[in-house]
Amino acid sequence: MATALIVAADLVFLAILVDAALSDFRRFRIPNRDSALLVAVFIVAAVASDLSPSDVLTHLGAGLALLAAGALLFGLGVWGGGDAKLLAAVGAWTGFVGLPRLLLVMALAGGVLALAVIILRRSHLVKGERPRLFGQRFVASGHVPYGIAIAAGAIDWWGGAILPQMAGYLAS
Repeated sequence: MATALIVAADLVFLAILVDAALSDFRRFRIPNRDSALLVAVFIVAAVASDLSPSDVLTHLGAGLALLAAGALLFGLGVWGGGDAKLLAAVGAWTGFVGLPRLLLVMALAGGVLALAVIILRRSHLVKGERPRLFGQRFVASGHVPYGIAIAAGAIDWWGGAILPQMAGYLAS
């Protein structure tokens, strides 16, 4: 039973990240429910996998550290509140051990994303075209949907840390 619960939690983790990235892409908003569900599902997975209470607290501490950093970026006007909350929730999953990989891939994906946004916005400005529907909002907004980069970093971490464990659970 615990194995099925762990596998289900891992798949829900992915589904939530996809929802957050798509929502940020479409509306430049990450629903609070996504961050809250990530933390709740982490706790379920932690209990099902017999993670020690001190390990759970360490993982939650990583999330709190990321929330503090995200709140600072939000206060400086660099990030949105949804980005800060999403990264903190993902940090609960990765713990401090998984943070370097998460942050590196997130930064690389964020750089590529920002470059793509700049190119898209400048191409419309140079051509003098009015982009259609989503494109118009996207070009005019001045926002970068960084939830996509956070999700990319989290999914990469999942592929390196969780997927091998999941394969082991399914093989046994």
